[in-house]
Amino acid sequence: MENQFRESDIPIGDLRKLGLIKNGKPDLSKEDIDALLAGHRTDLITLHDIHGDGIHIQKMDAKLSLQRDVNGHMSLQLHPIYRDVKKHPMLLDVEADQLEQGALTHVLKTYQAGDGKKKTWIIEYDPETREFISSDPEKVRVPAKINGETLSELQKEHYRNGDVVQLSDGTRLQRRASSRSGVTSNREALMYSLILDGGISYLLLRGLRNLFGNKSAQKDAYTEGYQRALLDMQQAQRTKQVPMNQLDSEQEHPQQAYGKGHSR
Repeated sequence: MENQFRESDIPIGDLRKLGLIKNGKPDLSKEDIDALLAGHRTDLITLHDIHGDGIHIQKMDAKLSLQRDVNGHMSLQLHPIYRDVKKHPMLLDVEADQLEQGALTHVLKTYQAGDGKKKTWIIEYDPETREFISSDPEKVRVPAKINGETLSELQKEHYRNGDVVQLSDGTRLQRRASSRSGVTSNREALMYSLILDGGISYLLLRGLRNLFGNKSAQKDAYTEGYQRALLDMQQAQRTKQVPMNQLDSEQEHPQQAYGKGHSR
């Protein structure tokens, strides 16, 4: 599965301003770099002695993401922990409150764009940064199989729209724009099979966070379907040289965030 960005896309100058360059290279964990390249957000990172626009911040925690503008210019986006939450312009107050309180995992909003076409956004709340995040379901790359199980059209629709997807082996998963992996699950690892350019690409996700609001501990990841999918991937690599990517620990979705206030 191809990443949304390449390592050469990472703006070194932006990282240097944040003190995240060491020996000429990004001073980030492999998991956070993988998250950036996949188009996701990093986990919270502690930044020290930040200077800019006459402001000096001794210490702050923030998530990072990459963004490419219409001219192809790359920039590093900073997502700090906000003291005050700015309500999302598309949310009703009751919806915003339910998202903040965890009563809802996401809200699907559809509106008519300027060209007359209907546009949909999935809005969720990141309790770590206290901001609302919007993602475009039309730009989500949906796997053909998960743990070797072919997804039905309904399951694909659920995945795309941020709803929980249930597999026959008891695996449950949900796409989350706020997580480093872009997905949460009741299992710590999942094997994706994707159809790309007429061929199959495999994506192994490990170290996944638990489903949002799930009170039970995560189940054993090594289900029969997972292990069978792993063997299929290994066999495909030997015979067809099919590419496989591996995302370790929380790591494709364009996002918009709302939560501007006063950072800590």
